Amino acid sequence: MKITTHSTGVTFVPGPDYRGGINTGYHSPHESDDDDVNDADVENQLIEAYAVDDNEQAEIIDELQEQLGSAKLELEAARSQLAAPAIEGIPIDDEIGPSNNKSNRNLFIFGFILFLGTIGVAVGLAISFSRTSGNDEISVAVDAADAEAVAPVLPPVLEALQERKVLRCGIYDRRGFSFPNDETNEREGFEVDLCKAVAAAALGRSYSYELVPTTGANRFEKHANGEFDTFMNHRLDGLSFSTPYLYGGMTFNGVPEFVNCADELSAVGDCAGILICSILGTTWYDTTKELFPASNIVLTKDQGESIQNLIDGKCNVIQGEQYEAPEVVVRGFGYDGPYGQGKTSFTKDPLAMVTRDGDPEFAALVEWVLQTLLLAEKENITMMTADTFAESTDFFGKDMFQNALAAVGNYGEMYTRHLAPISPRLEINDINDGETTGLLYSHPLGKVDTVGPGPINGGVIDRILQKGFLRCGITSDKKERVELDVEFCRALSASVLQRTPDNVSFQRYSDDDDIYLALENGDIDVYAGGEVDVGSDFLLPGLSFSNPYFHEGGKAFALVTQEDDEQWADFVYWVTMATIYAEENGITQNTSNEMPLVNLFGTGLERLLRDAILAVGNYDEMYRRVFGQNATRVGLNKLNDSPFGPQHYPLPF
Repeated sequence: MKITTHSTGVTFVPGPDYRGGINTGYHSPHESDDDDVNDADVENQLIEAYAVDDNEQAEIIDELQEQLGSAKLELEAARSQLAAPAIEGIPIDDEIGPSNNKSNRNLFIFGFILFLGTIGVAVGLAISFSRTSGNDEISVAVDAADAEAVAPVLPPVLEALQERKVLRCGIYDRRGFSFPNDETNEREGFEVDLCKAVAAAALGRSYSYELVPTTGANRFEKHANGEFDTFMNHRLDGLSFSTPYLYGGMTFNGVPEFVNCADELSAVGDCAGILICSILGTTWYDTTKELFPASNIVLTKDQGESIQNLIDGKCNVIQGEQYEAPEVVVRGFGYDGPYGQGKTSFTKDPLAMVTRDGDPEFAALVEWVLQTLLLAEKENITMMTADTFAESTDFFGKDMFQNALAAVGNYGEMYTRHLAPISPRLEINDINDGETTGLLYSHPLGKVDTVGPGPINGGVIDRILQKGFLRCGITSDKKERVELDVEFCRALSASVLQRTPDNVSFQRYSDDDDIYLALENGDIDVYAGGEVDVGSDFLLPGLSFSNPYFHEGGKAFALVTQEDDEQWADFVYWVTMATIYAEENGITQNTSNEMPLVNLFGTGLERLLRDAILAVGNYDEMYRRVFGQNATRVGLNKLNDSPFGPQHYPLPF
C-alpha cells in the first residue's frame, strides 16, 4: 500500500537532542521558509565577464573547474562543522548560544553555497558559450545531471534479502526511538522494534538486521542509493509510506498546573498567569496565537531560548512535539522545577515507515507488519502468545505475522517498553474500537506552493486531458455506498478537467476481479470503492490505495489506481483527502475558494482542491447527499477532530 505526501523543500533547523545539547540535524516541519535569493544580477555580470573568444575558453574552463573543486572541498568542510556532535552542558544565553552559533555558521555556509553556485554558472557559461548570427545573444545550457547524482537501479528488497539475509534499517538517535542503552550501549527503541518486526516477517525467527546510522540531511540519498532498505518517521515525494505508526503534534509542556490550563484553552481565573513561550515564525506560534491572547504569549527565537525562559521563570509553558520536548530533554538543559506534558495534540505530524517506489511487494510487507502489531493489541495477543495470531497468506510463509509478533510483541507492548517512559500515550495513538470516535482525519498538505511538473506525457492525467473525460470503474452493487463512490469520481473529474464534474464514463462491474483486470489493462483510470485488505496488497501487487473514505461491515473502501503512475496515484490520494480537509476546516461547496491552491502538479492544475470541493462539497455534504440530509454519521465515518480520539484502526486481514 502506498501513502505519499508532497513535502518538497524540507527545512532543517536546530532542536534539542536528548542529552541536553543542540543537534543541528533535527528536522522540523514547522519553521517558515527563508526568502529566495535572486542572483540574476550576478549571472548577468558573469555572462559579460566570460564573453571570450574561442582561444581563451580552454584556459578559463580549466581555471574555473579548479576553483569549483576547491570550493566543493571547503563547502564539505563547513558542512561537517555544521553537523558536528553537540557539546553538552553549555549554558544558553542571549549573546553566546546555539542559535547565534547556528546563524553565524549558516551565513558562512550560505556564502560558500553562493560562491559555489557562482563558479558553477561561470563554468556552464564558458562550456556552452555560443553567439547567434546577427546579434550578441548568449545561449546558456547547464547540465542538471552534473549537479545531481543518478540513483542506482536496485533489485527488489525481498529479492536482495534472499541473498544477504539481513534487513538494513536507516536510523538516527532519538531517545525512545533509537538510542544506546545506558548499560549495554546497544541501540533500542520503538523504531528499532519496527525494524526487527519487518526483519522477522521477511526472514523468519532467526532474522538478522542492521541499523545504519543516518541523519535528517542524508537519509533520503542513502535510501535511494540502497544503503538501507527502509527508514522511519518521514515522508517525501518519490517514496512510499505505510499507514502512520505514530501520530504526533504540538503539545503544551511545562509547569503542570499551567499545562492543564493550556490543554483546556483557559487564560482566566486560576489560569490568568499562564505564559506560553512560542517560537516566532513557526506553525506552533500560528496555532497558539489563535488560541490565546497575545498578553499570554512570550515570543522566542528557538526552542533553546524557550527552555531557558522556563528555567528563568519568564514563561511557565513551552511548546514542542510530544516526543521532542520530553522531561529528559528539559532536565538536560538544567530545569529542576515540576514538569508535565499536555495530553492534547494541537497540530498534525504523523510518522510512517518509508520504502522505495517501484517495490510494491516490500511496501506491502511493511504495511501489513504494522497492521499486525495494531490488530494484535486490539485482540490482546502478546509476544508470549504470538503463535495464536491468525496465519497469513502463503506469500511470505504462513507464519510471517506470528514471527513479527514473537520478535517485538504488539503495538502496545512496544509503546510501553520504549515511549511511555518519555511521554504518556496520547489518545490519538490508542486503538479505535470502531464505535466511539471517527476515523476520518486529513494528513498535512505540506508545501503546496512548490511548483511541480505538469502532467507526465502519456500518463493517466495527460490521457484524461486528451480524451476530455475520466473512466471510473464501480461495482454494479445497488448499495447506497456506491453512490458515494460516484461522488468521488465526480470530484476527480472536476479536479483534472477544471470544474467539469460530469465528464465521467462510469463502467460497472459485477466482480472485483474484473475491475482489477480492467485497471491493470488500462480500460479504466480509477476504481472507486475498492476494498483495502491484506489480500489486495499481497495477491494484487502494484496497486495504490487512497486513504479509506468509508467503513461498513468491517470493510474499508478507497479509490484504487495503478502504482506505476505515481503522479496519478498522488493526485487521487489528495483529492480524497481534500473532502476531509474541507470538512475539518469548515469549508463548503459555497466557500470552495478557501481551499489552498496547489502547484505540485503544475500551475495548470493549481485549482484541483478548490474544483473538487466546488463540484461535490466537503465530505459531510457528499455523505448527506447520498444517505439523506438527516442521516446520522456513526462510528468510523465521523471526523476525528481536535481533541483527537484514537486513530489507529487495523485494516481487515
